[in-house]
Amino acid sequence: MQAITNRLALVASVFLGLVGCQVGCDGERAKGTNVPRPPDVVADGDAAAGMAAIDQSHVDVASGFLDAPVGTLDGLFGGLAAADRGDAAGRVDVVFFGDSHTAGDSMTSRLRAMWQQRFGDAGRGLVAAGKPPTRHYYQRDVHYGRSGDWKASVGGARGDVEPFGIDGIRVSGRGKGAQLWVETCGDCPAGTTVGQFEILYYAAPDHGLLRYRVDDKEWLPLPTKTGAIEPPHPARQVITVNEGHHKLTLEHGGGGTIDLFGVVLERPHPGVIVDSLGVVGRRLGSLRSWDWSIIGEQLSTRDPRLVVLQYGTNEADDPDLVLDDLARYYDETILRIRAAAPTASILILGPPDMGVREGGKACERMLKLKPDVPPIPECEWRTPSILNEIISTEHAAAVRNKVAFFDTFAAMGGSDHMHPWVVAEPKVAYKDHVHFTDVGYQRWADSLSLALLDHYAKWRRAQNLPPAKPLTAPPPIAPIDALLPGPDDPHAGP
Repeated sequence: MQAITNRLALVASVFLGLVGCQVGCDGERAKGTNVPRPPDVVADGDAAAGMAAIDQSHVDVASGFLDAPVGTLDGLFGGLAAADRGDAAGRVDVVFFGDSHTAGDSMTSRLRAMWQQRFGDAGRGLVAAGKPPTRHYYQRDVHYGRSGDWKASVGGARGDVEPFGIDGIRVSGRGKGAQLWVETCGDCPAGTTVGQFEILYYAAPDHGLLRYRVDDKEWLPLPTKTGAIEPPHPARQVITVNEGHHKLTLEHGGGGTIDLFGVVLERPHPGVIVDSLGVVGRRLGSLRSWDWSIIGEQLSTRDPRLVVLQYGTNEADDPDLVLDDLARYYDETILRIRAAAPTASILILGPPDMGVREGGKACERMLKLKPDVPPIPECEWRTPSILNEIISTEHAAAVRNKVAFFDTFAAMGGSDHMHPWVVAEPKVAYKDHVHFTDVGYQRWADSLSLALLDHYAKWRRAQNLPPAKPLTAPPPIAPIDALLPGPDDPHAGP
């Protein structure tokens, strides 16, 4: 037990050292606590390029919270090895399904930039068609917009109906001349160029004409109307372009409804793609319940090497949660993923810490009346007890289904860390005690990346392959914190 305690203390110091803890690692009442040092780095062969290898002790700690029995990550690692060799088969798409921790695209953008730097840039990946007219849509490493009359249908939103597609959203239009567009982002860490667009749309007998053009070139027609006896179905249009900076514009050409699931931006090179397909406020049960005749076909087309299931936070806020049902949802969803993408590895990404107060909103009134009095125990921010049960259920599902599991909660130090991160400087989490700032999300990405790439290095040794390139310290965080659920709507579910 003492060894476990010491290990948790070490990993907490590693994570908090990465994010900073200048008010004391236990919040305001812990003033005077020594600030943990950032991980030590040692120079390696890339030092001349400004890179540094990470202290192996910190790698070992992060790696220890990834439970990946032999074979569970072979699909991912085989793809990464092909990318390392520069093989044409080295296209490694990593698909994240999740809640707002994924939907904000902060953690996933960090992974996208780091892994593309390490293994090669195969493109920005899948995004929605333009800017959906919905309250919560955040994607980085891409520019996007819209004009005219469009409607967004979001999986799980009251009154919205199927189909939603792989990214949980469908953008529909009826007005001729309305436009949507996506564009590469020349000044972003990733997504700077594109060599191929794909338009994901829905074809049906009552649908109309979609027109598209690349940059300022001529408009080309794309009929989405099928024959009267042909059933509605998902479809896609591939558009090859000279590699570089490009803008794809989609326009409603009239004649009926247009339904769009998304646009893909890729490059014809070995490397990594990260698709961030989170939907704010959703649970695993949401993904499970959507139409997998659509999702499965689109997932098969994406041909991922890793599918990540990042859920658990909203489940912890569900008063009707039944853990046995959650376990069954994992079994069923994993089965569906394997049917659609049999060569993909699967990772269950456990939830991070979150904070609740037993006294609820009454605590705010009490604190305003007596701001200098320490809060009573019922008004202290604590980890909800159900969170540990959810994590255990997820880990058991991973073991039962022979997939990998990363224990984010343990890797970030365990219980009751959220409030110290809220009051830290720089701020690591928002005052809703659920969502992270860029600092927190990007360090979550760093911890996951360290663990996966350390297991990849061990896999290469077991395959008698040359050693992997040394793990390198990630680039400094450049917080954006624009349009994240935390600052926009502190009451928004993840």
